[in-house]
Amino acid sequence: MTNNDALRRLLGFARGHWRMAAGQMGLAVAGTLLILVFPGVVRWFMDEIIPSKNVGGIWQAGLLALGAFTVREALFYVRTRLSCAFEQAMITDLRGQLHRKMAHLPLRWFDHQTTGDVMTRLADDVPATQRVILEGIEQGATAVLQIMLTAVVMLVVDARLALIVMAPTPLIAAGGWIYSRWVSPRSTAAREATSRLNDTLHDTITGIRQVKSFTAEEARQAQFTVASEDLKRRQTHLMAAWAFYAPSMTLLGNAGLIWLLMAGAGWCIRGEMSPGQLMQFILLVGFLYEPIARLHGVNQTLMNGLAAAKRVFEILDEKDVEDLEAGRELREVRGEVAFREVSFGYHEDREILHGITFEALPRQTVAFVGATGSGKSTLFQLLTRFYEPQKGVIALDGLPLKEVSKASLRKAVGYVTQEAFLFAGTVRENLRIGREDASEDEMWRALHLACAEEFVRAMPGGLDAEVGERGVLLSGGERQRLAMARAFLKDAPVLLLDEATSAVDAKSEHLIQQALDTLRQDRTCFIIAHRLATITKADVIHVMQHGRIIASGTHEQLQAQNGYYRELVAHSALASA
Repeated sequence: MTNNDALRRLLGFARGHWRMAAGQMGLAVAGTLLILVFPGVVRWFMDEIIPSKNVGGIWQAGLLALGAFTVREALFYVRTRLSCAFEQAMITDLRGQLHRKMAHLPLRWFDHQTTGDVMTRLADDVPATQRVILEGIEQGATAVLQIMLTAVVMLVVDARLALIVMAPTPLIAAGGWIYSRWVSPRSTAAREATSRLNDTLHDTITGIRQVKSFTAEEARQAQFTVASEDLKRRQTHLMAAWAFYAPSMTLLGNAGLIWLLMAGAGWCIRGEMSPGQLMQFILLVGFLYEPIARLHGVNQTLMNGLAAAKRVFEILDEKDVEDLEAGRELREVRGEVAFREVSFGYHEDREILHGITFEALPRQTVAFVGATGSGKSTLFQLLTRFYEPQKGVIALDGLPLKEVSKASLRKAVGYVTQEAFLFAGTVRENLRIGREDASEDEMWRALHLACAEEFVRAMPGGLDAEVGERGVLLSGGERQRLAMARAFLKDAPVLLLDEATSAVDAKSEHLIQQALDTLRQDRTCFIIAHRLATITKADVIHVMQHGRIIASGTHEQLQAQNGYYRELVAHSALASA
């Protein structure tokens, strides 16, 4: 995407707030016209009031100048307030679209992104993008307007001096164009370096317990220093361009002012120009070159903002978006699930599931066991359509999942993952993710079923107690029980439990097993577990090895008939229950 493409896209966002944009421009025009009053007042003083010793004219001219400045500053106040509202509205719109787009991107996209980079685009790139509109467009347009009005007045007052003053402007314009092309790749490189630094910082903060447990503080510091030095180098490279560009343009402007003084002084000596006229011109030169100097800064803002905009539009232009509503809507779900010759790999050239075939009848409890990496959790990823199989068919109640809308499918599935993730907020807010309209009694019932009621009631605030970021204020077992309560509250006809009791003590696990015995009577339940107590009551246990189902049956049948299953029971966590 080119800078021009990014700029056109940003202007498209601005159209949604055209009233505020038009108001800003109107106020800018009025304010610009008012600044031209003062040079005229100075000429009035120099050529008429002082030579004629007109005391009364002093008050008239002074009040006129003061009135113009007062009205201009009042307009500036209103324009600043409007600009702030315009900027925040734009940022909110763009940030909202970006967040919505990311929330609807498939998991495959997130597999190839870093959290720090995504956060940089949301938190840093979006505001930088909007500076293009607020400063780059609004300030730039105001500066151009002031230049044009001042140039017209100068031509009217004295065309000869005007042409002398404006002689450097073609060189200044050419310098701005060259600078834009020169600095654009440097701005992009600086943005990417900022993203890498944020990646490193995010990993250190989220993994601080691991950093401390492995005394890896210095190693992390070394990685951070590398990223920080890279950002420093990129920013220095960027600012080196600005350091050359800004004074070069200022020098050209000052050259125009010197030529004006030299020519104007000669004409005043020869009587071809009055001192007041020369003074008016000197002030007008300031009003001409001040916005030109402002345009240099606007140019810098534009380059940084367009570099950020391209990173934002990269995500907004992603084509592979989940359409959650496409497909048939599930009504009454019985819970019959079938996998037929399903093969899948997170990388298309490397399968991790090979020809998986099994069937789960309504209200059956089906367990999967096997060594780590055998593909158990991947089955759940496919059943929820987080990923699509490369081969084979997965069906729910005889209907291929590809024909079912993802929204209705996921409403029909309760999923407790191996990592019990909680959002920063209260117990109540985390539970209501399971069902937004849940009553307080229903939440307490779900907590009771998950053996979480006792510790939640003991927390200050109960349901309104804070759990901390990622549930850090709770123990691992408490987090896992809250995650289970969330799934119970959803009351879905299909329940997936991926190592859902791995962080629960033996007493809680026994109580949860009783709850599961009740729950599974009314729903199809799939369980992945390493603990014997969790799977012995399953109707069917599938043994997985290297992405294949190598045996199926009850616990007793497998103990009697399958050596690999006996080995798992004897030598793995299954035997620890």
